[in-house]
Amino acid sequence: MGYATVQKVPRVQDYAQALRIHDNTKPLRGRADEIKPLGSRRDADTYHIRKNGDAVELVLYKTPVITFMPDGEVALFVDSYNTVATHQFIHQVLGISAGGVRRTTVLTINNSKYTLAAKDKLHLRKEDGAWQVLNPTQQWTWRLDRKVVTNVRAQYGEFYKYLKGFVNLRTESITENTWNPRTYDGFRVGLDEFKGVFGSMTSVRSYAYMDKRGKQHINYSNVKPEQYAASSNAFVCLIRPDQPEEDKHTNFYKAALLLTAKLDSDNMDIRTDSIKVVSKHIVPLLDDILFMMNVHQVLVRKALPQGKVSSGIYEHWMKDWE
Repeated sequence: MGYATVQKVPRVQDYAQALRIHDNTKPLRGRADEIKPLGSRRDADTYHIRKNGDAVELVLYKTPVITFMPDGEVALFVDSYNTVATHQFIHQVLGISAGGVRRTTVLTINNSKYTLAAKDKLHLRKEDGAWQVLNPTQQWTWRLDRKVVTNVRAQYGEFYKYLKGFVNLRTESITENTWNPRTYDGFRVGLDEFKGVFGSMTSVRSYAYMDKRGKQHINYSNVKPEQYAASSNAFVCLIRPDQPEEDKHTNFYKAALLLTAKLDSDNMDIRTDSIKVVSKHIVPLLDDILFMMNVHQVLVRKALPQGKVSSGIYEHWMKDWE
């Protein structure tokens, strides 16, 4: 399936034309279920036309993407298939520009943008020769509440200060002469340093889930809520401001090393003599871990302007575990 085949699908203006195409198209022979091709008969398994009551459905594979109804309305439904094929199909049939933005279909109608996500249906009607949207859908996003963010950072301010000092003392200019050479401000930590502090890398790896709240995975395995809770709680215990002073320096040092290991490898499985990480990335990682633990206070739901799609930066934090 591709652009060449979708070009054979007809442009359809209204219900009367859709019904006429349906009634005048002969079904394929030898099929248990009646299939009436839309476009080339050889592409009938990709594009076909069918009746659903009085409505006429134009189907891409098994999804009724475009439905013409007797009252003149047209319904668009992508069934979560935000694909090039879906967008080409909509454009070819209706003449509406369609594209994908972060798993959401975005349609351009009368120089305005409208979103069609997941299981939503967008209803249209043609008036004076132009498509009009009857039910524009509202898209939402999650944004940081800056006041709460400031409070969270202040709560762990002592460790933030320690971490910045840890990074500043170790930072150097690092050049990597690979196929894509680069120079950056970073620092190195040897495997012996990790083992000297934690005893074994198994202890380090036990913290691998500390930044995996919500629907996330490590090495293609879904993270369980109990794994996230155990890792994140253990990490936060290391950076608590109210711990005994005689333990604080050692625990802060451990936490800084753990963040370094996490930057190097998502599963924190270090198998080289030393690792190198980018200095400026370590504090944002700490932010993420702490914000996840306070997610319902830190994140607020915001409505997006029409046609805009969420960046998705925080969406996975809020998704339930499966």
